[in-house]
Amino acid sequence: MGTALVRRPDLVAEQQANPPFGRRTFAPDDPPVRAGTTGTGADLVLLAWAESDLAGERRAGARLFGRLGIRPEMRVANALPGALATPGALLVGDVNEEIGALDVPLGVIETAAAARAAWELIDRVQVNVLVLDPSRCAALFGSMPAGARPWWQGVVWLRTPGGSAPGPVPADLPGWQRQWLAVPEVSCFVAGTCASDAFHAAESVRLAAPAGELLVGTGPGDEAPYATGTAARMIEACACGAGLGVELT
Repeated sequence: MGTALVRRPDLVAEQQANPPFGRRTFAPDDPPVRAGTTGTGADLVLLAWAESDLAGERRAGARLFGRLGIRPEMRVANALPGALATPGALLVGDVNEEIGALDVPLGVIETAAAARAAWELIDRVQVNVLVLDPSRCAALFGSMPAGARPWWQGVVWLRTPGGSAPGPVPADLPGWQRQWLAVPEVSCFVAGTCASDAFHAAESVRLAAPAGELLVGTGPGDEAPYATGTAARMIEACACGAGLGVELT
């Protein structure tokens, strides 16, 4: 890996100099078909995907979700934003379709009334797995109705560099917990955690943490990996048996 690094201010500056997508260009036969954003205000970065990009993200997401425990015919709900939010409910729906799982978008839940409506849907559909942003789960879990849910299997927490750590799950909600690491500026499907809570990278993504910083590249020959600003520690031999892992610190 080379020593050059790309940081978020570089992306912002590139887009200001060459709007709307900075250095990113698209082939005439593969134009952008979807847009998304990360950040807000002066720190906003506009992202765009061609159909070929989305196809790659769907494949990467299917592999990652599979390792996290999501299988065909499962019922998978999420309470992520949609529209231009990245990653969000729209992308999760794409991945569930790729896997053959039933997608159950709940919408962003910010009130007790919205949470009650979400639980009515969750219990009626008998959702197996719930995908959550830790910063948006308080209202949902605060309004969870009592009762056994034998069909429940687990929770996938969305994690982004600098984002919130996984939130608490009510003690009477059974199942496993995993984390999905997204670095939207590079890929929404960078890594997922194992039973030992270490992150393991997707096949197409390299991870390195010299000097304690998590760096993400997009493949061999990438001489300017994206510097996330997130402290990390490399795990040479993960207890799960999968080999090299990363622990966010």
